[in-house]
Amino acid sequence: GDNILLAIEDITERKRLESELKYIIIQEQSARSAAESANRAKDAFLSMVTHELRNPLSAILGWAQLLRTQKFDAARTSHALETIEQSAKTQDRLIEDLLDVSAIASGKLRLNTSSIELMPIIQASIEIAQLSADAKQIELISNLDPAPQQIVGDPDRIGQIISNLLINAIKFTPAEGRVNIDLAYLPNQAQISISDTGRGISAEFLPLVFDRWSQADTTPTRLNPGLGLGLSIVRSLVELHGGTVTVASSGVGQGSTFTVCLPLNPLLGGDLEKPVETF
Repeated sequence: GDNILLAIEDITERKRLESELKYIIIQEQSARSAAESANRAKDAFLSMVTHELRNPLSAILGWAQLLRTQKFDAARTSHALETIEQSAKTQDRLIEDLLDVSAIASGKLRLNTSSIELMPIIQASIEIAQLSADAKQIELISNLDPAPQQIVGDPDRIGQIISNLLINAIKFTPAEGRVNIDLAYLPNQAQISISDTGRGISAEFLPLVFDRWSQADTTPTRLNPGLGLGLSIVRSLVELHGGTVTVASSGVGQGSTFTVCLPLNPLLGGDLEKPVETF
């Protein structure tokens, strides 16, 4: 009887060890697969960075060389200088995004916060985005609650959040489309929604939208240039303000809606005139 019990205990122990070993193997395989996937994404991203930085640089060097070696009329010279300026601005935006991502990743991004109203910041962001929208005949429709509610935030970074979401909506919305910007106040929080009639987001990519190294299209022939860091930066900046950002889309071709929620200033009437430096 004792031998049978020992044999049963031995078999049970072996099965337990086999089960634990299988679990460990599965966990290791899963971790290795995730690491390999992340490395592939980073490799693709680095390749894209090189490509995106080289394009404006090539335009700058090419036109600068032509201006030095050839005689152009006033119109051609003006076009060359405009191309150089636009290319430099494009490269500057790319570098700013890379610097922001680096600062966020290292925990060194500084916020200069004060008590601010959202409506004028959103209106300023809309004015900046209007030129891009007009170029594609996209209608920008705003519905902003004028209530004098305030949040504690960095006005420049809040403007960056709104601008990045607007630029993203305009970029992925076809000509003659529509982008809606709404500001509403809920109990204890402000809600900003930006919805578009654009290409939408597939169910597979939806969970990856805010990931730093992810893009729905990373092929060299993709239609929309850029590093794809805008939404990653948006999420980080929103979270640094104690808020949340979410995205919803019914699928490809169905448009998408990004919603930012930011906590309202809890210190009603408090003295927040002096900017406070936070990390």
